[in-house]
Amino acid sequence: MKLIHTADLHLGKQLYGYNILADQEFILHQIADIAIREHADGLIIAGDIFDTAVAGRAAVDLLNRFLTELNEAGVSVFMVSGNHDSPERIHYASDIMDRCGIHICGIYDQDRDIRVVDVFDAYGPLHICLLPYLDPASVRSSGRCGAEQITTFDDAVAAVLATIHFRPEERYVAVVHQFVAGLGTTPSSSESERIIVGGIEQVDAGRFTEFEYVALGHLHKPQKVGLPTIRYAGSPLKYSPSECGTEKSVTLIEFFEKGNISVQQIPLHPLHDLRVICGTLEDLTADGSVAAPHDDYFAVQLTDPLPPADAMARLRAVYPNILTLEMISDSLPAAVAAGAKMEDLRKSDRDLFAGFFTETTGRSLSVFQEQTLLDILQEMESET
Repeated sequence: MKLIHTADLHLGKQLYGYNILADQEFILHQIADIAIREHADGLIIAGDIFDTAVAGRAAVDLLNRFLTELNEAGVSVFMVSGNHDSPERIHYASDIMDRCGIHICGIYDQDRDIRVVDVFDAYGPLHICLLPYLDPASVRSSGRCGAEQITTFDDAVAAVLATIHFRPEERYVAVVHQFVAGLGTTPSSSESERIIVGGIEQVDAGRFTEFEYVALGHLHKPQKVGLPTIRYAGSPLKYSPSECGTEKSVTLIEFFEKGNISVQQIPLHPLHDLRVICGTLEDLTADGSVAAPHDDYFAVQLTDPLPPADAMARLRAVYPNILTLEMISDSLPAAVAAGAKMEDLRKSDRDLFAGFFTETTGRSLSVFQEQTLLDILQEMESET
C-alpha cells in the first residue's frame, strides 16, 4: 500500500498581496503527477485546504480540478479540515464523495464518529482515521466525551482518540491537523502559521504511538515529531520568508506488514521560488548579482547605512515580485540606532506615514494624497 502525504495547501492565499493561484495550480498538478508516477493508492491532505473559511470561487474551482484529476487516475483521497477551513464547507457532500474514493472528514459532532476508512492490501486491512481540526469547545459540544474533563487541545484529541477501538494485530494511520509536540521534540514553526500563544494548543505526540503512521498538518516545514512515523509533510509552497532554505516536498509512505513501513520525501519544484536576498542597493541592482530567475518572489534585506529614497522603485525594475523590504544595516552604532528610534517617536503621525510611503514606493506624497492623509488623521483624532 502506497500513500502520498501532503498538507496546508492554503488555496486562495494572497502572498503579501500577490495572487498565487497559478503557483498553487502548478504545484497541485505536480503532486498529482507524483502520485500517478509512484502508483500511489491514495493521497492524504492533512488540513488547511483553503486559506480562509469562505474560499473564493477560483480556489474552489482549483480544488475541484485537482480532485477530479486524482479521481480519474484512480488515486483515492483522504482529507480533513484544518484551522483555516470552514469545517461544514469541507464536510459538505462527504457521504457522496466517499463513493468516488474521496474520503473527507470536516466536522466532529454528536451525530458522527471519527471517519475511519478501511483499505486493503496483501497484508490485510489498513484503517485510515480522519481527525478534523479539534479544539476543546468543539469536542465538549459534541456531547460524546466528558465535557468537564476537556479543557485543553491535548484533552480534546485524547478524548477523540479514546473512541477508536484498536485491534493490536492490525494497522492504523491517523490524519491529523494539530500542533503536535513531545517525545523529546519541539517542532519548528514559521511565520505563516497561526500558533496560539502560551502553548495551550499543543498536543502530546505520545498520544499517537499506536499508529503505524501519523500524517500531520498545521506546520509548514516538513519534519518528524519524536518518531520517524509521526510527520509533518509541510506546505507544498513557501508562504513566508522564514521558510526560505526549506526544501518543499511530499512524503511517500509504503506500508508492509504491521510495524514495517518505509518513508521517503519527494522534492517539489515551484513555478516561482521564494528567496531572501541581502546586500546594498547598488549590489543588488547590478547585472548578474543575483541568480535568475528574477521573477521569483523576493524578501529583500538592504545593508545600506541609510535607506535609499528610491530603493523600492529601483529594486522592482529588476525583481518585479518583491514581498518585503527590510533595512538591516549594522554600520550604525547601537546608540545611534536607538537615537533614530527616539527621533521617530518625536515625529508626527503625518511625518511617520510620509516617510514610510517614500521608503516603500520611492515617491513623495502628492498634494491630493497628503490632504487625504490629513483629513483621515483629523477624523481619527476627533473620534478619540
